[in-house]
Parts: sequence; structure tokens; C-alpha cells
Amino acid sequence: MEEMKLVSAIQTFESIFDEAGIDASHEASLYYLASIYYTPVSFTEMYRKTKRIRKSISERALRNGRNALMDNGLIAQALFVHGSDTKFGTEPYLPVNPRIVVEVYTEYLKDIYSDEDFSIRNRDVEELHGIWMENFGRYGIGIEKGSVTLHYADTWVMYNLLGIMDRFENATISMMLGETDVFKEVYKAYYNHIIQQGSKIRAIIDRNDEAKDVKRLKMEYGDKIEVKYIPREDYGTCRQIFFDHDWALDGMEILLSDRSGPSCIGTIYIREKDSIALLRNNFENIWRIHSPC
Repeated sequence: MEEMKLVSAIQTFESIFDEAGIDASHEASLYYLASIYYTPVSFTEMYRKTKRIRKSISERALRNGRNALMDNGLIAQALFVHGSDTKFGTEPYLPVNPRIVVEVYTEYLKDIYSDEDFSIRNRDVEELHGIWMENFGRYGIGIEKGSVTLHYADTWVMYNLLGIMDRFENATISMMLGETDVFKEVYKAYYNHIIQQGSKIRAIIDRNDEAKDVKRLKMEYGDKIEVKYIPREDYGTCRQIFFDHDWALDGMEILLSDRSGPSCIGTIYIREKDSIALLRNNFENIWRIHSPC
């Protein structure tokens, strides 16, 4: 990817991050693009490369950009619970799919850029997406089979899910996400995409105040979505997502006193039949004994 195109892509994501209310949007966009384009490298090497694009940036500013991306779910941190893994280098962060980020903010980008400029920027993002695919694979975590343990924010999961929907047509997606506002209007595009692919959704929530959003979804999607309200006491801080028997996220919410920053630690399993079966058994036991909302 030519440096001029890289600069253009940085500007595109800086605009998006500004609209999303992300602090240090320029530094965040620099780190985001560098984490896709230069991985796997050390932070020192990444800093050296980003200085070629913005000479005035400091190490502290680049770290602030990285922290802002973590807090807002644009990157997740791989945790080496089973020893080090060289494929992630010494800067083990997993950026979300750039194509998905742009798709979510397409209308905003069309408002601020001319048709010609938007078309050029979109082509640059597609080239960046190709690099992302080479470095992180179709599941966004650098593997096609196995498991990776992560520290992440809820938004990272949402972007990751949307990015892998095409891999699981006609699947049953089962989710136990607790008080995450997964049914708010802002995520409507996610559910439209899932259901248009022929999939069904089963979701466990622990908040009665989402009833209006649940009712809206039931009216719109009918038997394509089933939701159960289950008190948190029945499953604690557990957070789980399943795509049939092929993909699973088994996580735990971290109870932060100030409610800021990434709030979950979890493991993604891909084509790990025995592990996924064991985890699904836990979900099914909870699901079976409760009635739909």
C-alpha cells in the first residue's frame, strides 16, 4: 500500500473516530492503520514507522491512541495464557475489520466527502481490508482453528461478529451478553445482516428495560429471534456467543469500579469441537429452564 494511500486511509478513519467521539482521534487512526499494515512488529518498530507519516508524533501520543482504541472496542489485546505466540509479535493487538467500520459509518462519510473522494477512499479501504485479511485471517484473530484468549470491550465483539457473518449462513446464533445494550437501534444493521443470511438468533438478557427493543425486534423478525430475560444471579458475569458448533466466545465481565475501559476477558474457539460442546451445554442448561420474554 503506497504511503499516499496510507495517509488517505488514516484521514478517513480519523473522520470516523471523530464522529464516534474517540479521544485522540488522529493518534488512534495512526495506530489503527499501523496495527493492520505493519503487524507483527514491536511497539518501538511501529512507532518508528508511524513517524515517517507524522514526524511530530511522540511515543506517549501513540500509546494514547492505542488506549483510545482499546477503550472504544476498535482493537482487542491477545493474552498469552499458554505461552508466547510469535504470530502476534510483541505488540499483540487485534484491530477490527476496517471494511466493517467503514460500512457502519458510510452515510456519515458520504456527507463529508464528495462522491469522487468517497469512491477513492473506499478503494483505499478495500486495499487495506486485503492486508487485514492477510495478517488476521477471515475470523480476525490470526487463526483458522484453535483458540485465542483476549482482553476486549463489548464493541470489539460486535464488530467481529458482523465481520464473520458471511462464514455462517443459516446458523443459529446463541448469545448470553447480560446487560450489554445489544438490542439498541444503533446495532440494527447487525441483526438485519444476520437474519438476511438465513440465520436465527437466541439471546439471553438480564435487563427488563430492554423490553421495548425486544418487542420491536420480535415484530420485525418474528420467529427469527427469540429472547429470554434471565436474572444475572442465574449466570453471574458469564458472557457467551455461539455460531452453531463451529465458533464460540466464552468470556467474563470484569466488574470495574469506574466502568471505563475494556470490560471483558474471554477465549474465542474456532472448530474446537469438544471445547465448544462443553460450553454450549452450559448455555443450553440455562436456556432450557426459562421462558421467552
